Amino acid sequence: MSTIDRFRAIDPIFQLHWFIGITAGIVLMLIGITGGLMSFQEDILEWINADQVAHFENDQRLSPPALIARYEAEHPGHAVSSLFWRQDRPYPVFLGYRTPETTGRRGERAMLDPTTAEPIGMLRGQWTFGLIRQLHQRLAAGATGKFIVGISTIALVLLSITGLWIRWKRRPRQGWRWVWPRALGGKLAGEWHAVLGLWALLAYLIASLTGLWWSFDWYRDGAKALFESETPAHVELAQDTAGVDMDRIWASIAPRLGDAKSVFIRLPGEARDPVEVHYVPANAFHRYADDELFVHPSSGEILGEARFADEATGNQLLTSLYALHMGAFFGTPGVIVMMLASFAMPVFFVTGLLLYLRRRRMKRQVAATPSVHADAPPGADTLLVAYASQSGLAQRIAGQTAAALQSAGRAVRMSGLNEIQPASLRDHRQALFVVSTHGDGDAPVAARAFDRRFCSATTPRLEELDYALLSLGDTDYADSYCAFGRRFDRALRERGARTLIAPIEVDKADATALADWHAALAGLFGTTNADVEPVFDRWRLAARRILNPDSLGGPTACLRLEPIEASATHWQAGDIVEIRPRQPQATVEAWLQQHGIDGETPVVHADRAQPLRSALADRHLPDDVAGVPADVQTWFDGLAPLAARDYSIANIGNGAIELLVRLARHEYGTGLASGWLIERAEIGDTVELRLRANPGFRGDAKTQRSPAIFIGNGTGMAGLRSHLLERMDKGQHANWLLFGERQRAVDFYYGERLTARHHSGEIAHLDTAFSRDADDGRYVQHALAEHADRLRDWIANGAFVFVCGSHDGMAAGVTQTLTEILGAETVEQLNEAGRIRMDVY
Repeated sequence: MSTIDRFRAIDPIFQLHWFIGITAGIVLMLIGITGGLMSFQEDILEWINADQVAHFENDQRLSPPALIARYEAEHPGHAVSSLFWRQDRPYPVFLGYRTPETTGRRGERAMLDPTTAEPIGMLRGQWTFGLIRQLHQRLAAGATGKFIVGISTIALVLLSITGLWIRWKRRPRQGWRWVWPRALGGKLAGEWHAVLGLWALLAYLIASLTGLWWSFDWYRDGAKALFESETPAHVELAQDTAGVDMDRIWASIAPRLGDAKSVFIRLPGEARDPVEVHYVPANAFHRYADDELFVHPSSGEILGEARFADEATGNQLLTSLYALHMGAFFGTPGVIVMMLASFAMPVFFVTGLLLYLRRRRMKRQVAATPSVHADAPPGADTLLVAYASQSGLAQRIAGQTAAALQSAGRAVRMSGLNEIQPASLRDHRQALFVVSTHGDGDAPVAARAFDRRFCSATTPRLEELDYALLSLGDTDYADSYCAFGRRFDRALRERGARTLIAPIEVDKADATALADWHAALAGLFGTTNADVEPVFDRWRLAARRILNPDSLGGPTACLRLEPIEASATHWQAGDIVEIRPRQPQATVEAWLQQHGIDGETPVVHADRAQPLRSALADRHLPDDVAGVPADVQTWFDGLAPLAARDYSIANIGNGAIELLVRLARHEYGTGLASGWLIERAEIGDTVELRLRANPGFRGDAKTQRSPAIFIGNGTGMAGLRSHLLERMDKGQHANWLLFGERQRAVDFYYGERLTARHHSGEIAHLDTAFSRDADDGRYVQHALAEHADRLRDWIANGAFVFVCGSHDGMAAGVTQTLTEILGAETVEQLNEAGRIRMDVY
């Protein structure tokens, strides 16, 4: 699946997560900030009012009877209905009272100096905390705000659960990486969003599931039905009382209260109601785990008691909801954790928003193969974009080109050269060609028929055609560099076609040459977005295992790469990854020393500041630098990045990618990419990688229904294995594998598993050739020749042929053997029909 397809088929759980985060994020951020501020409200109020409450010491306080008597004497018409005070800290007394004009159940409230019973003004900060509480519970917007808070609280539950699911799905086996970010810079938003989310997950679930108690009646009723095991204790007097004798009440309950942390006394509202006394013992489970006494109003007799410790578990849970919500259920550490989690809420909103914006930007900019419907009918006003692609790169660039032209308002027809008859080129007045060279100067397999019909003929004449050509090649093959592109360009000129611009040649997907192509399009057609190349994502080297120790050839490693932040983690069998290598640190240090440049000079690279010596690891090191550049950042930005290396993917599925990489050895040392991946990179290091569709080597519905012959050598096993796994996974067992390497004992990659699959019938035939074994000495093409009759039968039954491995020797040898057995005409027909698919290098 291409990157853009990945964006169009986002996991619905992920879609739900970001949609809730974006829509409810602001409210949740406000709830989090206000909740965090409320965590130590009492401590803060005591601290900022230290001068006012310093004299509220326990030994100076009036007794409750004295305080009530003095207050009622000084305030005629005020009948005290409740009293609350803290005994564990200096704090005012909260007194509830009623007047003849009072309506409602709660009555009025006053704050009293506990030493004089005089009403005191509002404490500094109390109004502010009152507003904070209103914002936290109702957004200071009454019933409507309360409903919004409730819905947002449900959203937090869903965010927590979906976030955990996404984390598990993308990082199922990352150990301590679940709880600590990979890097403190660069991709900070994604790393900290995920890691902080895990840290705060339990706190958010507890806070939200308890917070719903105060938001919705249906939730509260459901919780009671689920957890409440018995009706809360209640005492009713047998007959009306003569009145309330506070002195007797206090004398009766004071010994029980002892050094209780807090006491709340509710005086009877009806004639047969007892006095209710709620108090939190000094050894209470938490600061809200109160015991309850029922006291006779006139005699002071204790009529009943309800202790928290004696309650059923469900009732204890319901009583503790506020303690759980605030974190006090777990003591001061719990309050601190809940406070930090609350204050972290803005971090999630900001980082989530950054990730959302980044994803939208990538959705616009990143496309492995842009999804364009460039199918305008042929004609003078239709611009033809044609490509010849072997590994998918030319097709991707052609797709980007077509998309850019469409955005500029041009009618575009996009097609592979294999789908075009040479004569049909006369139907167009302008054409853009993106072609790659394969092997020893050949056209890509799918375009060979076009190459033969067009480049070796003299017709048709194309005097009316103006064209531009982008030719892809590899200077490692100096004798055949861009050979097909040059041959095609010469044939176009010979037929009278005129160039819009000089042909552009691209070595190993060189970014500078591609930029020239896009700039030329902008000048010719007014395009504005043609220069967008897929970005490299960050992956982690999770595992590395040498498969062939003691081999006569170079060591071959099986690498496992896991995504850190990837725009796409889906692919099809036969697809390719592009990996950007890194310079050896010793090479960078020697270059810095040679040119007298300070490696500690900071530059911005990959969205973060880092020392120049680190940033240079993925850049070409120029030879023409004299001393320290005047503007290091501008100079660094102008350096060309190292060209990416292509590797076939060896597995199927989503998530982690497996590769087979052989250590390349040259006269100047080991290969830049393979040396880094096998020798220098540490497990856990970051790898810059992007997926690329490889249409010329992919399977499809037709290949899945048909027999398939897989031929390859060396690390070509990677591309063959992905196809085999996919076919066996779908129950297709008409598979014939021919594989060649040096030594059977050490170089038969995945040999035991493949042999087991062969014995189980999932691989119908398994033939091998090991060139350095004394009892073998063959190459894979020889193994193919030995089964000529079987080859003819399989081809007659509609078999497809997949070839993967080295171009030099193996691919040419296999092509020659196929030609000798089947005939040149048959092989050409198979190529044109797409029944021979190659991924060779």
